[in-house]
Parts: sequence; C-alpha cells; structure tokens
Amino acid sequence: MKGQNSRNWRAMLVSVLWTRLTLENWRVKLISLVLATTIWYLIKRNITTTPSPSETLSPAPITQKR
Repeated sequence: MKGQNSRNWRAMLVSVLWTRLTLENWRVKLISLVLATTIWYLIKRNITTTPSPSETLSPAPITQKR
C-alpha cells in the first residue's frame, strides 16, 4: 500500500510542477520562442546567401614592374 501512495504522490508532484512550468509566464516564454525562431531564421538565411571565402574569386596577383 505504501508503494502506491508514494507513486500517486510523485505523479501528483510531477503534474503540478509540469503545469507550473508550462503555464506560468507563458507570454514571456512565447515571446522568447518567437525571438529565438526569428534569430535562427535570419542566421540561416544569411549563411545560405553569403558565399564562403573559398568560393569568392580572388583577384589576380599583383606583380611589380621595374
């Protein structure tokens, strides 16, 4: 009987903690999620549109004339 009571107690504690974790300050969490997604998207788009230094054409070497 003791095992079942402790299991119910643990389940209730996990349920309460999960509810508090997800429902408290939900506006702040939603804004943070949107901001993080926006930053990720901008970085991803910048990486795909900017060529890497090895892909750019290097100018012809400058030779000195004497």
